[in-house]
Amino acid sequence: MLLELKIKNFAIIENLVVPFKKGLNILSGETGAGKSILIDALSGVLGGRLSSSLIRAGSDKLSIEALFDISQNSQVQDLLEESGLDYEDQVLVLKRELQSNGKGRCLANATQVQLSKLKEITENLVDIHGQNEHQSIMKLNKHREILDSFGHNFALLQKNKKIYQELLEIKKEMANLQKDEKEKKRTIEYNSFVVKEIETANLDLGEEEKLKEEALFLTNAEKIFTELKFCHHLFDEEDGIMRKLKQIERKIEGLSSYDQKSLVFLPNIKEALYLLEDASSSLKERFQEIDFSPERINQVEERLSLISSLKKKYGETLSDILAFKEKAEKELDLYSNNEEKLALIQKEYQKNLNLAVSIASELSVKRKKTALDLEKEVRQELSDLGMSGSVFKVDLKQEKDPVNGLEKEGQKYFYSSNGFEQVEFFISPNRGEDLKPLRKIASGGEMSRLMLALKNVLLGRDLVESLVFDEVDAGIGGKAAEIVGNKLKSLAEKRQVMVITHLPQIAAKSDHHLFIEKKEKDNRVSVSVQELTKEEKIKEIARMLAGDKITQVSLVHAKEMISLG
Repeated sequence: MLLELKIKNFAIIENLVVPFKKGLNILSGETGAGKSILIDALSGVLGGRLSSSLIRAGSDKLSIEALFDISQNSQVQDLLEESGLDYEDQVLVLKRELQSNGKGRCLANATQVQLSKLKEITENLVDIHGQNEHQSIMKLNKHREILDSFGHNFALLQKNKKIYQELLEIKKEMANLQKDEKEKKRTIEYNSFVVKEIETANLDLGEEEKLKEEALFLTNAEKIFTELKFCHHLFDEEDGIMRKLKQIERKIEGLSSYDQKSLVFLPNIKEALYLLEDASSSLKERFQEIDFSPERINQVEERLSLISSLKKKYGETLSDILAFKEKAEKELDLYSNNEEKLALIQKEYQKNLNLAVSIASELSVKRKKTALDLEKEVRQELSDLGMSGSVFKVDLKQEKDPVNGLEKEGQKYFYSSNGFEQVEFFISPNRGEDLKPLRKIASGGEMSRLMLALKNVLLGRDLVESLVFDEVDAGIGGKAAEIVGNKLKSLAEKRQVMVITHLPQIAAKSDHHLFIEKKEKDNRVSVSVQELTKEEKIKEIARMLAGDKITQVSLVHAKEMISLG
């Protein structure tokens, strides 16, 4: 539900905060006061088209912000969670900014999002009717959704979607099995080669790193041997460490007759001798065991070269190579006993085709009946709304598709996850006129009243919480206006409804009334919005009845209309 709209530097709006509430929100004001500008701003923050020409003169940026209560809107909550967007206290704040250089950004709860994501979020927040933008009813897929929603076809539709997906998967498997013989032969030969080559390599997942370590050692083996042998000589040669340390040991032992304190060094010297003898022995063992034969170097390098070659063909790691082999084995298995498998799959495909025809045909029957019921109810609503000469028609079209279609009753028809039908609404707004596609109707008033009729028919089934009607009162008055007002009031009991109107019969029924006017300050015009009190609402209804010269009679009439509303 829309709680608040903040607008800065948009067209002739300088800085405006517009509050909205539950129920029926009426926006009124004199012609040209700027009511449509508010709707344009709302459309913009919902993802509608914005142009830098809309930036208020003297400013370099416009911004529009909308605050929503989404506590009852599980679809929007789920979408925000899927998109990784946080929301606290069940509140969603959407914002759009546009600079004079054409650059702009969209934000959802202070997180920048793509315009496409903003539109996706707002699809289940607000429907604006009466303008050419943000009208879900103009989309053909919405027509089918409305029809199926009205007919409670969801379970049957889900069955159709499931069988349609299964058919696609089986068809893909059949296509793999039905490859022509030459391609099949090439595939078998290739996969056989792959399996044999990788199997012959006898790969071990950890061997590459070990081979690299060994190659590094073997490449430097001669140097390692020479250095270790040199170090060993430093221990044992005539002038080496060991002999010098033994000389020190004998000298200190010789001092024992003269200086007992000197003997304190002997344990450490003896320990050092022991450790050095052990180190010398280990060094000798190590350099003597080094084998730096060219034959082993060649073996290691050849093995690494083989692994490198396999990685270039089949994957970046040994795991990838083995996975590639497994895939090749599965494809080989698929082609073995090919005819038998194909026969089984074709049998399964035919079974699913029959089931798909049955489900889609059942859906078609339900849609035909639902279409008649929907036409009848919408026509009655349109009549109540002052369009008694209007004809509303639900067109269910099944197109023939000889190549890829689904066969029923000896003919092939286009078939999709939504069944056989392409659904489109047609309307003749005035008696005697030909039926035309709804999407080609230009009149905002007619569109708004049709949407009002549909909303009343579908009340309780539509997920969009907030509805905006502009020009809903175009071309009507008197009794028809009273009926339109009642319809809007009824709709507002379960939805938040915002209506721009010039008719007092409709405005009198408001739960929340906003008065819009232009004001001049410092030789600049700007739009202002005033939330009317009970007394101010009476005066505004009286103005709508009598014009600028409000009389006592018009005030009494206004009170009476409000009391009856």
